[in-house]
Amino acid sequence: MTSCDPQHVDAIVIGGGMAGLVAAWQFTQEGLHPVLVESRGYTGGLVAGSTLAGISYDIGAEGWAIRLPDTAELAAELRLTVEAPAASPSWVYFDDACFAMPSNAILGIPADLADPAVVTALGAEQAARAAELDRTPMPKELPRDLGTLVASRMGPEVLRRLVTPIAGGIHAADPHLLSADVVSPGLRAAAQATGSLAAGVALCRSRTPAGPAVASVTGGMFTMPAELRRQAEQAGATVITRVGARELTRHGDQWLVETAETSRNPDPSLPPIPDGEVHSFMTPRVVVACSAGPATKLLSRVIDTAGPKMVPGAPIGHVNLALQAPELDSNPRGNGMLVAPGTTTVTAKALTHMSAKWPSLAESCPEGLHLLRVSYGRSGEAGVALNVNQALMDASILLGMELSADQVVDSQIIHWTGSLAPTTPETRAWRDGLHHQLEVLNQSGRGRISLVGAWASGSGIAALVAQARRTVRQLV
Repeated sequence: MTSCDPQHVDAIVIGGGMAGLVAAWQFTQEGLHPVLVESRGYTGGLVAGSTLAGISYDIGAEGWAIRLPDTAELAAELRLTVEAPAASPSWVYFDDACFAMPSNAILGIPADLADPAVVTALGAEQAARAAELDRTPMPKELPRDLGTLVASRMGPEVLRRLVTPIAGGIHAADPHLLSADVVSPGLRAAAQATGSLAAGVALCRSRTPAGPAVASVTGGMFTMPAELRRQAEQAGATVITRVGARELTRHGDQWLVETAETSRNPDPSLPPIPDGEVHSFMTPRVVVACSAGPATKLLSRVIDTAGPKMVPGAPIGHVNLALQAPELDSNPRGNGMLVAPGTTTVTAKALTHMSAKWPSLAESCPEGLHLLRVSYGRSGEAGVALNVNQALMDASILLGMELSADQVVDSQIIHWTGSLAPTTPETRAWRDGLHHQLEVLNQSGRGRISLVGAWASGSGIAALVAQARRTVRQLV
């Protein structure tokens, strides 16, 4: 088959990450038989699994924020069991202190500045100053980036000691690069309505279920994309890997999607290059679910894709350790901890006690065996050379106990280069503009096209699942 002999199909999904898989599966739920093309050799994107000491575990995204119900609903429809993490506070490490974060907070922004955990983190004097600042009259419009929002209402110490470690750990970016409306939808409006940022946090927290703010799937988050693909293919979807889209053109009320087999990109952080044998598809429905660079290149002949330069994501790296260490049975730092930027005594940016955090993973571990993830890479940093010895040293300092090489049962080093590009206020406005242009185009009724994915939906799995499902329903 060549580009001169296109195959007619119900729908094309371009990109096989989580959003693409959700879209393909949703098409089958609507009675259609889509084709999904993915330029890499695997599907699932940043949601992936591996084994450590013979135990299956997540090497990428391990859960979702429960502020939206869509992912839990999807899990139920896939007949997967939702799992909550163990109830335990997050910790933060500074060179001069190590403390548990306040639990009644959003991205480290406290709902109560008199909370003992806040006073421990800031000191009584700084906590009182933050409370006084947050009582000042509310401006007509609050800052749009998270860093300026927090500093303007609670001061630099709340930003430095509470918010920056959390935002940097979750979003791999400086808070000033993050759109507050993306990483915490509704927070600015709640602060305006209540008259203070702390009260706004409390209001937003009151609207979400009690308990942990995240959830996963029993057995590992990686089981969700695997099940999405299995069920989609069983229902008539076709999934093709090592094939990428290279051109998209409109033909009457149809879309011609030209694809090609791919070769490896010299820069492994970038998608493979579609330069092999050509395959073409004609379809009335297209869902673009690939990363920002390939997506905007494809759409450039359809809409105006000019916009701000994308801030590159941090070069994330993990050293995952399986340790025979009964001394960790007490979970000395709960589910894990974040390391404040500028810390000099450790080079890691975070530690996750994976087998303490997720009950099903703990059940898979023999007595005394613990799985740790030591994470590296911050926005603006060059790629860090990772090794087990350094990770052991960092983990020993963070956990407050000496861990030795003879306790290591297994280890694995994982790199996620160029991932998690932060959504700035400028890129959010540009992204919303792309969606608007596509909506106008779809109103003509001549072939329909939409854009989904982590960068196109907001922040995290919760947002992309909701958007992908809603998008497909609108296209059918």
